Amino acid sequence: MQTFTVKETARINKAIAQAGICSRREADTLVEARKVRINDKIALIGSKVEKGDTVTIDSEAKEMRYALYYKPVGEVTDIKENKETLKNLHPVGRLDKESEGLLLYTNDHRLVDYLLSPKNEVEKEYVVRVRETPTPRVERILLQGIKTQEGQYEPVRKVSIVPDNKEIHITLTEGKKHEIRRMLNALNLTITSLRRVRIAHIKLPRMRPGQVKMLDGKDLSILLANIH
Repeated sequence: MQTFTVKETARINKAIAQAGICSRREADTLVEARKVRINDKIALIGSKVEKGDTVTIDSEAKEMRYALYYKPVGEVTDIKENKETLKNLHPVGRLDKESEGLLLYTNDHRLVDYLLSPKNEVEKEYVVRVRETPTPRVERILLQGIKTQEGQYEPVRKVSIVPDNKEIHITLTEGKKHEIRRMLNALNLTITSLRRVRIAHIKLPRMRPGQVKMLDGKDLSILLANIH
């Protein structure tokens, strides 16, 4: 049995989701099964709760799990039921098949919503290597925003160039599909490798491609503090 006090007026499924117990769809299933009570009254689909109401759910708490995964080049971003540590977890966002680096997997939908919502402007940092030598012009245009055949891209949050390594460090908050590839292609740069090294304040740990590391401690506490 789980009990929580409502923080703001909402429909019952939204209130349960905001409490981090399960998704709205899962909450509706619990309501339909008559396992949810509002101030000791059985809740109905669409019932509203007010600030200060007590909600009781007759089900066991779901264990929230958070894992970092180093996606290798050539692998599609998907659910990894074949990896025990990632079983029943979902990837937060995607990396295209030819990219590598940091992915976060979790069953905490609140964190998924927070990290993927454009209004939160969560930073994602990438290290990109190109065949050509990037010039200061590349940095200037990326910081101004760029229009390509695929659409308009907002200015990147940060960019720095390491010309000797033909390397560009790019920090985004927008996160459109193939954004970096399309922007650099429009600047006549050929990407040889693209690696995500950071999501929010979480940096890619020392891991080999295909490895998993559970996220806990201070890094997890800081991340979860943003969604309460």
